[in-house]
Amino acid sequence: MKAFLITLILCTSLPIFAADNKPSADVLGRWVGGTWPLEGKMLDSDYSKAMTVTGVSNCAWSPDHVFVVCDQSIIADGKPSRDLSIFAFDPETGTYHFFGLSPSGDRPRAGEVTITSEGTHWEYLTKTEIGGKPVTFRTINEFRTADHIDWWSEYSIDNGAHWVKMGGGSEKRQK
Repeated sequence: MKAFLITLILCTSLPIFAADNKPSADVLGRWVGGTWPLEGKMLDSDYSKAMTVTGVSNCAWSPDHVFVVCDQSIIADGKPSRDLSIFAFDPETGTYHFFGLSPSGDRPRAGEVTITSEGTHWEYLTKTEIGGKPVTFRTINEFRTADHIDWWSEYSIDNGAHWVKMGGGSEKRQK
């Protein structure tokens, strides 16, 4: 469970930057290039453990520019791990999606990404069931510049009426 939550948080905190209000796959390419070091701290909660989290993401377009693929190296609680995140845009619905995979063979993660019209606030949402109860997780990326985001992760057990912070941090692109 801990690995699932750490992976969910890190996969969904990848930096994305929108330059205009019209949804398109081109937005995903804006964060291709350079490396994105991540630093953060998780808090003790019902679904997270207090720890330091660091990592680096390297992203590139798929050969036909349909997907953005991000290879991630993560250190959580002093333990290294690897993940692969895939981002896509559905032009029929105007919706962004993310998918996460790990070498351990855990069940793939999937969710939608909601973007404000000005493109500076991104919300990754995943719903699951834990112990027979529905739990919603979200990570918010607040873009300060094209090369810097602040992020935080939260969970809700009442379908989003109340949120409990699980941790947060920042990412700054190195070119």
